[in-house]
Amino acid sequence: MRVGKLRVKPRSMSVTSGKGGTGKTTITANLGVALGALDKKVTILDGDIAMANLNIVMGMTKCEINFFDVLLGNASVDQAMYTNYGIKVLPCGFRFEEVHETLSKIKRERVEEVVNEILGQTEILLIDAPAGMAETTLISIAAAREMLPVCNPTYPSLVDVYKTIRVANVLGSWTRGLIVNRTGKAADLLVDEVEQFMNRALGSMPVIADIPEDPKVQEAEREGVPVVVYDPECEASIAINELAKVITGETDLPYVPWEDREIGETAERLIRALTGRRV
Repeated sequence: MRVGKLRVKPRSMSVTSGKGGTGKTTITANLGVALGALDKKVTILDGDIAMANLNIVMGMTKCEINFFDVLLGNASVDQAMYTNYGIKVLPCGFRFEEVHETLSKIKRERVEEVVNEILGQTEILLIDAPAGMAETTLISIAAAREMLPVCNPTYPSLVDVYKTIRVANVLGSWTRGLIVNRTGKAADLLVDEVEQFMNRALGSMPVIADIPEDPKVQEAEREGVPVVVYDPECEASIAINELAKVITGETDLPYVPWEDREIGETAERLIRALTGRRV
């Protein structure tokens, strides 16, 4: 009797923050590499279509073809997909002046084709969302089934990320838990205080990772290398690797049994978010 190969249920997650400067892109890149080290097929999509910088954090400076080219039908997904540190990266590039023109030219059929292709070859799609509440942020949040919000241990950052979580709830994206970045003695708030604040505001919102302030992160970024590769034993790397285990170790996720509509549903969300139209 021939046993068919089990098909992987793709997961799409947007990594978001209320405002810039929280270290969201750094966490996205390093989390992707850490998930790859756990034998997961990972793809990172740079959702910050106006101020993209994921490829810099990943040490990828020569990405002439990007997501824009794919959406416009000028390139294939494979041509715009770059592999580094064992994971795939789909960058957006720096042509921010073309954002609105590009979005106006997007065809629903092309987006559906692209999304199905991306999800068909990955287990986990991480979307590095732009900070704030701009239109492109809402696109990234709406596109993903799960959200990983990132904040710093300060009250302004908490208030901003709280707003982002509320918006995600409205858009139907499930918030897995909060990531607190740059914790330590110099922080305004303790991690327990952050969790208490969020629980009061939202009823329940666990802190699933606290990433300590670590000079190795800045050193790694100057070298253009993810910190989990640059120094796997530093405090930040250890925390990010633990976060990756949390992401892969959950057993009570609200997923329906695998069917072909698993990809179709995520594709429809991305299509609706990018074009404003239903399939």
